[in-house]
Amino acid sequence: MSGLDILDTVVVGAVLVTALVAVLVPGRAAAHTAFLVFGILLAVLWGRVDAPDVAIAEAALGGGIAGALLVDALERRTPPPPGSSDGRRTVLAIILGGVAAAALVVIVRRLPPEPAPLAADAFANLDRTGVSNPITAVLLNYRSLDTLLEIAVLVTAAVAVGAVARERIRPVREAEPVRRALALVLVPVLLVLAVWILVAGSRQPGGAFQAGALAAAALVVAHLCGIPYSTPRGRTAMAVAGGGVVAFVLLGVIGLGATGAWLGLDPAWAGAAILAIEAVLAVSIAVALAGVFLGAGAVDVESDEAPV
Repeated sequence: MSGLDILDTVVVGAVLVTALVAVLVPGRAAAHTAFLVFGILLAVLWGRVDAPDVAIAEAALGGGIAGALLVDALERRTPPPPGSSDGRRTVLAIILGGVAAAALVVIVRRLPPEPAPLAADAFANLDRTGVSNPITAVLLNYRSLDTLLEIAVLVTAAVAVGAVARERIRPVREAEPVRRALALVLVPVLLVLAVWILVAGSRQPGGAFQAGALAAAALVVAHLCGIPYSTPRGRTAMAVAGGGVVAFVLLGVIGLGATGAWLGLDPAWAGAAILAIEAVLAVSIAVALAGVFLGAGAVDVESDEAPV
């Protein structure tokens, strides 16, 4: 067994162990920590199976945004009443996990031994998609409807958070000088990286989801460090977040008129259309993710006003 085989075995084992710890450990702090480690290890595992696009998204979303949400939930949690027990939940989690594992084993065993020729077909028609990165070509040509639905789910989540949030999330007015200085350095770097990953997505790993996650991190850092006008708020934030869905539907209508197929892209302008829609999607994703974390659109229960 080579060194890389040993590394893969260790990473797979660590993923399983951290997943079990995150579900079964009784302490919330330990469970959240295990979940963060799980996200990082899963990103490494995706990279090892030659899926760098998924690895970047997992690192940014699973280890970043989701991790920040968990840490925030941990700080805001209400202590459990004395004598309460999570034994039933643990047993239920074990049962559901066992059922899911058994279902996955059955599905994997029924997969055909020979892979479907879809990858070969995708590569054979790559020059007609407008991009040279096969992942981006698949997401915005062959399964663009799935991508539209993913954006719609994210926007729906952001709207739902704004509807049920009970606390007003206010920007930091007077942050410490060190924190503001750090933000003034870190936020531009994150935004530049986001733009680079967005543009690079047409040729190499990257794209709207990864760029949007980095831009959302920049918005969160700017909010926490007191940079003015950086907090997504209320209806404006929801309109910007929903702009990605509207732009995607508009692209579908244009494609229908130009090619006769919903979301169809003509090779003559497919490259420019993909870059444009990914730019809009990146902004939409950034505002939606930042809104989920910051509670954009939350209404103060007492004053019934939008957050400042």
